[in-house]
Amino acid sequence: MTEQRRERITNPLTTARTHVPRSVRQEIDESTGVGQVYIRSLVRSQLRAALTVLATLAFTVGALPLVFLVLPAVKEAAVLGIPLPWIVLGIAVYPAVLLLGWLYVRYAERAESDFIALVESENDEAESP
Repeated sequence: MTEQRRERITNPLTTARTHVPRSVRQEIDESTGVGQVYIRSLVRSQLRAALTVLATLAFTVGALPLVFLVLPAVKEAAVLGIPLPWIVLGIAVYPAVLLLGWLYVRYAERAESDFIALVESENDEAESP
């Protein structure tokens, strides 16, 4: 009696697809959907920081003329013979703008370093067997 051989029948589409694990760096370099998500998250975090700084600047410095208009006592005040609005708008605003700029740069650099750490940690995990 001859033994019959079993044949395995498979779908050629399912056997042809194999998942090739790629590192995050490769995903970003090749601009795949996953890489675009990573880049978009970095850009969004930096945009959020920029809009926060802009809103803070607009509400503080932009509101000063309204304060001087609404409160005539502040408008009439003087320090060493110099009107207070001139001192505030001409001198005191610049350190505040520098501080906001420094805070923005600090936040943007932190977002970039977090992004780099994420990419490198994903690369380390992808390379380890």
